[in-house]
Amino acid sequence: MTADLRASYDAFPYQSLPLRQTHPDRLATIASLFGFAPAPVEQCRVLEIGCAAGGNLIPMAVSYPQSGFVGIDFSAVQIAEGAREVDALKLTNIQLLPLDVMAFDESWGSFDYIIAHGIYSWVPGAVQEKILALCARHLTASGVAMISYNTLPGWRMLAVVRDAMLFQTRGIDDPRLRVAQARATLEFLAASVQGDESAYARLIRLAAENLRHKPDYYILHEYLEDTNEPLYFHEFMSRAGRHGLRYLGDTDLRTMLSTGIAPAAEETLNRIATDLLRREQFLDFLRNRTFRHTLLLRAGAVLDRKLAPARIMPLRVSLAAAVEPSTGLSMADAQGRARAINAAAGAGPMAAAALDVLAAQAPLAVAFDALFEQAARAAKPAPPDIGMERTRLASLVLQWHLADAVELHFAASSFVVEPGMRPMASPHARRQAAIGAQVTNQRHEVVTVDDSARALLRELDGGRTAEEAAAAAWPELSRDARSARLNKTLTMLARQALLIA
Repeated sequence: MTADLRASYDAFPYQSLPLRQTHPDRLATIASLFGFAPAPVEQCRVLEIGCAAGGNLIPMAVSYPQSGFVGIDFSAVQIAEGAREVDALKLTNIQLLPLDVMAFDESWGSFDYIIAHGIYSWVPGAVQEKILALCARHLTASGVAMISYNTLPGWRMLAVVRDAMLFQTRGIDDPRLRVAQARATLEFLAASVQGDESAYARLIRLAAENLRHKPDYYILHEYLEDTNEPLYFHEFMSRAGRHGLRYLGDTDLRTMLSTGIAPAAEETLNRIATDLLRREQFLDFLRNRTFRHTLLLRAGAVLDRKLAPARIMPLRVSLAAAVEPSTGLSMADAQGRARAINAAAGAGPMAAAALDVLAAQAPLAVAFDALFEQAARAAKPAPPDIGMERTRLASLVLQWHLADAVELHFAASSFVVEPGMRPMASPHARRQAAIGAQVTNQRHEVVTVDDSARALLRELDGGRTAEEAAAAAWPELSRDARSARLNKTLTMLARQALLIA
């Protein structure tokens, strides 16, 4: 890594946040769907390359105390920040190290999951090769690696925006001034094409609208660094293949399907793209894809890519939850999508009962067998053929998943939706609540809590009853007022996946 690049990230750190698409549970779920047996998430070893301040890795370490986590980053400033949080949480299962990936050697052993998000496209070629070599050398036989990168053809037009920004910021060393000048350049370009309906003009306006809402660190590191190499999927896979790695899939299964493509185009695609990698590349052409989260395995891994109902049965199912700024987690849209599929498929009472079970426990992930048993008991009339109905429900769950109505999980949820006698929130979330309104939940996402909920969240240490925690959180309220607020707030925190007991 160059000294200038290291200084850039030290002076202008990239915000360190949890990323659901990188979570070992997501990687293991995709692997399981394709007939691969990944390591159990509850007892695994994880490496993150480019971990910044550990915002992605620390919540995993809190959730899975029997697993081990190693994060490396070349920014000593960000590693020091993460190390302070690790020390404050008294975590013993995670190491954050100020280490250049080029110095990573055999002494670190093997890992079940390797994550490299937001680094590959932004480092020199030798470092890109090192990342792939590291994955090939350090993955276990049952290991999964996730590497994200900017892709062509989508980034072809975005590169025009980057080039204009780079041109106008030549000779400016101060990163804040560079970002300000880059924003001004983009606004100038957008204003100059108002009223123009050409493809180029629409692209510029769209880029301007998107980047207006992005933080400064994103503009600096995404658009203004010296290195930003988008590449075609087939080019990336050619490089990976040379290192003894093979393609597993994408962190979003839906991107691998031809959903939304016109029937005539799909018929042609089936004819000209006879193998998986060729098909994936053509889908990128058809969708003008700009970014990928590619999952890799060691070359000898055996896969069965047929998405059969039997692959659903060992997994867990939860309603898909969207993070809303005002309400936390919302699942109403997911239920609507699932009901639409039920209606189109002519699904019976079992399907409706299964949705009711998921809604009652949302956003908890319910083991498929438990989901089936509870739905079978609730369905009126009861299904006549249990074996056939089980397969039918698994098939329906797969359809719900592909429609973004339910999520599939390899691992059990690390939270509860029914608070215990002495409710306990994640210690990481409690520390975050002392600082601000945004906290990391046990679904590995950021949710916003209001001041009242923050006050209670900070007190839920598992050592007191809910009433005692409420008295500490809201001393200004009467007993009756606290009691009325407590039930509502505790239920909300549980449904936001913030309670662990």
